[in-house]
Amino acid sequence: MNVANDINHFDMNDADTALHQRTPRRFDVAIIGGGSAGETLASELASSGRSVVMFEPALVGGECPYLACMPTKAMLHDAAVGRAWPDAVRRRSDVVEHLDDAGHAAELERTGVVLVRSTAHLVADRTIEAASQRYVADEIVIATGSEAIRPPITGLDDLGDRCWTSADAMTARERPTRLAIVGGGVIGCELATIFARFGTEVHLLDAAATAFEELPPEIGEIVDDALRAAGVRVRRGDAIDRVERRGGGVRTTLETGACLDTDRLLIATGTRPRTGGLGLENVGIDPDQLRVGGSGRVEGAESLWAVGDVAGFGAYTHLANHQARVVAAMICGDRTRRFDEVVTPACVFTDPPILTIGPTPSELSDNDVLWSTARLSETPRWTTDELVDGFLAIAVDRESHTVVAAHGIGAGFDELAAALVTAIDGGLTVDHLARSMWPFPTVGEVLGVVYSRAAAALASS
Repeated sequence: MNVANDINHFDMNDADTALHQRTPRRFDVAIIGGGSAGETLASELASSGRSVVMFEPALVGGECPYLACMPTKAMLHDAAVGRAWPDAVRRRSDVVEHLDDAGHAAELERTGVVLVRSTAHLVADRTIEAASQRYVADEIVIATGSEAIRPPITGLDDLGDRCWTSADAMTARERPTRLAIVGGGVIGCELATIFARFGTEVHLLDAAATAFEELPPEIGEIVDDALRAAGVRVRRGDAIDRVERRGGGVRTTLETGACLDTDRLLIATGTRPRTGGLGLENVGIDPDQLRVGGSGRVEGAESLWAVGDVAGFGAYTHLANHQARVVAAMICGDRTRRFDEVVTPACVFTDPPILTIGPTPSELSDNDVLWSTARLSETPRWTTDELVDGFLAIAVDRESHTVVAAHGIGAGFDELAAALVTAIDGGLTVDHLARSMWPFPTVGEVLGVVYSRAAAALASS
C-alpha cells in the first residue's frame, strides 16, 4: 500500500518546518478526506482553477475501490462462475490494485491538488491543522466517509482477530470453514452470499424480524429464500446475548439460549458518519449533530460543507460523487444545484439483485401515488432462462402520471435500474412509457407490463 507519497513534496522534515508551523499555507478549498467524494470534488474544483489541498491519511479513493464495492462484486462474480477461492483471491488483489493507491494519487497530482498524508482537524473558522502545519482555506469540505457500527454485544471486545469487519473479510486470504455474520442488511447479505458460495458454512444472524423491512415484504422473502438456497443458515428476529473466545474460534450465545460455534464472527450492523476527531466543536458544531442542507452546506457554519457518507443522506458511491459535483458547482458560483435534484438509486447484489429507487412505500401516501406491480414471470425471459420469480413495484404520481419511485427484485434488475432512473429523472409519464417498444425476449419487458398496468389503472380511476 503506497501511502508514503506526498504530492507536491510536502516534507515535514524540511528545515523550514518551524516557519511552516508559524505561517499557514493558504488555499481556496481544503478537503478533509480523500475517498470517492473527495476525489471527485478535488478534480472538479481543480479544473475550475481553484487551489485545493486534500488531507487523507489512508487510501486515496476510499473504501469503495479497495475494501467494499469493487472487491465484493469481483468475489460475487467469481463465486457465480465457479472459480476456486485461491483464484478469486488473486483476481481480487488485481481488481483492488493490490491496495496501492499510487494511481489515484498521481491523478490528483496531475490536476494540481496538494495531497497531505495526514489526519486533519479544524482549529478555528477556515483553519485546519495537520501534521504540525496550519492551513487556511476560504471553503472547507468534510468528506471523511463513514465507519462501521460496533454493536454493544457482551464479550465482543475480547475476541481480537476472531472478530472481522467487512474490510477484514475482503482482505482475507484464508477462507474460514465456519462464519457467523451479525447483521442482515446490504453488507451482511452480500458477504453471506460470497462466503457460502465458496463453501464456508455461513450463519446470518439478524435481530430484525425481516430483511429490508422498509421495502415491500416480498423482497425480504425472496432474499432469504435465495440465501438459504446458497446454503446460508438465516436466523432473523433472534438477538445475541454474548460472545466469547472458545478454542481457536468464537462461541455465540443467542438470547434464546442457543449456542453457535464458528471460526470467525463478522460484524455487519451498518455504518455511521465519521465525525469524531475533526475539531467540529472548535467551530461551534456538535460532532454528533452534524446537519447538512440540501446544497451541502453544514448548518451553522458558513464556510463548511459536507459530502458523501458523512453528510448523512446515504452511503452510496454514486450519491457521494453526485454530491461532490453539486458542492463544486456551489463553490464555483452555481447556486442552483441541490443534492436531491435527481433521484437516488441503489442496488443490493444478492442473487437475484434488489433495486430500490426513490422514496420507500412508508414515505409515500396512497392519496398521492398509485402503486403498480408486475412479476418477472410475466416475461418470456423468465421461462427461457428458468429464472427465480421476482417482481417490480413502481409508484406513480396520481396528478402528473410520472414515476416517482421503484422497488423490486429479480434477475438483471441491477442493470434495469438505469432505465428506471432515466424515466424518473426525465419526468416521463406512464402513458408515454406504456407506448414504448421493449426488445424481446428480455428482462426489460417487465417495464412494459408495469407501465401499461399503471396507465390503465390511472385511466380508470
